[in-house]
Amino acid sequence: MDRPLICLDTETANLRGAPFLLELGAVRIVDGEVQDQFEEFVLPPVPIDPEATQIHGISEADLRRAAPAAVVLQRFATWVGGDWMCAHNAGFDARVLGFEFARAGLNPPGAPFLDTLKLARRHIPESPDHKLPTLCQHLDLEPGDFHRALADSVWCWKVLEACAARAGNHSVAALLAECGTPVTIQAYLPEPARMSPRLRPLEAAARDGNQVTLHYGGDGGAARLAVLPRLLYERHKKSYLEAECLQSGLLKTYLLERVQKVEIAG
Repeated sequence: MDRPLICLDTETANLRGAPFLLELGAVRIVDGEVQDQFEEFVLPPVPIDPEATQIHGISEADLRRAAPAAVVLQRFATWVGGDWMCAHNAGFDARVLGFEFARAGLNPPGAPFLDTLKLARRHIPESPDHKLPTLCQHLDLEPGDFHRALADSVWCWKVLEACAARAGNHSVAALLAECGTPVTIQAYLPEPARMSPRLRPLEAAARDGNQVTLHYGGDGGAARLAVLPRLLYERHKKSYLEAECLQSGLLKTYLLERVQKVEIAG
């Protein structure tokens, strides 16, 4: 590679809904060698989905010393600096990071991602499929762990090197051009929620950290829920509110179309 490049991977606490970061791993590649690495668990505000644990093996017991996402992301953004990035299926990782940067109220790194999934489909078409473990087996890379963030960031780099060799081009800019429209974290920040004027107080409450009471439910009656709004967003053409439920202390997701009224705490 003709410029430093950050190969990264994320693991999440959940498999459905808006993603919550659980582990972030990355390696900085300079002149074809790993110069530095970044690896941290993240303490999510939601329980870990058992189905997610079946994939990556991370459980609540692994998180005793983990920091919240906002702390980890500040360290990561400083570590990345202005270097370009690379991930396998980059849109997935950019979306995970986009949600977490939005929750933290932080500006994400602005550099683009190379995508080894797109590059592998172009330069390793004979592989049975283009999942990262399959590609590593197809390329006869040395065996190792998968579905852990640091390990997968290294595999991502190895696949990138194989694609560059087949392309006969180690120009990062040229490889990025082969990936089509550049992926950035900024482009994958969650879309703003669409809401009626009566729900606009939720925006100020989320911004200022103020408590509200939701009248929440359907035609059968509404429950009164005291919450601390955190994030408003749209996903799959529906708008949602992430908020801390003050009764349980858990972060929950509420469908905005079911919010009948918002009371501002006096």
